[in-house]
Amino acid sequence: MLLKTFIPAFIPALAAVLALAGTAQAAPATELSTGPVGAVSRGGEGLGINQAIRDGEARRGNALSTTTARPLAPRPEYAKLPVYVGKVGDQPVRLRLGPKPDERDSVRGEYTGRGAGVRLLAGEWENGAFLMEESDDGTRVTGNWEGNIDASGAVRGTWTDAFNPAIVLPFLIRPLGVLVIPPFDMTPNSGVTYAPPPPKSSISGW
Repeated sequence: MLLKTFIPAFIPALAAVLALAGTAQAAPATELSTGPVGAVSRGGEGLGINQAIRDGEARRGNALSTTTARPLAPRPEYAKLPVYVGKVGDQPVRLRLGPKPDERDSVRGEYTGRGAGVRLLAGEWENGAFLMEESDDGTRVTGNWEGNIDASGAVRGTWTDAFNPAIVLPFLIRPLGVLVIPPFDMTPNSGVTYAPPPPKSSISGW
């Protein structure tokens, strides 16, 4: 009587154990992968390692270290900005520079003459000193300009490679017509500025 009672209860349990065993036996055939479903492992690609590196670099906005940045094209909004010309090292350069919107003593623009495509620029000045950064892809800094403005509005100083600070080149740029970077003015409280006035406050009454 006890055996008749035990067998019906045992059979479902045994079936569950066998099902689990079948699942566990099939598990080793499943290939671990952090890559796309169904990817085949080929030299690490199936593990998604290379794709993870690409995704991480893309999130940081940096180009892969094994690739070169795609040359930038001139920006239409910079086409009518005032022109500066000069040299970085022994290479002639042509810059288009204009004031940054709503920022005093600051410039933005682009230049050509060193390598393919254009390089974007952003800089500022204070008390005759001038600083500017450049980018060949719009996200990373590739060079730094540091110099001084003379009485004619020309700027001379040094350009430093952002990836290899040992590479330092002299530069000289001068306005070709309209002044954007103002001449260094030694007159106290002269208030000379060629950038737009600061933005008005959105608070009513200011």
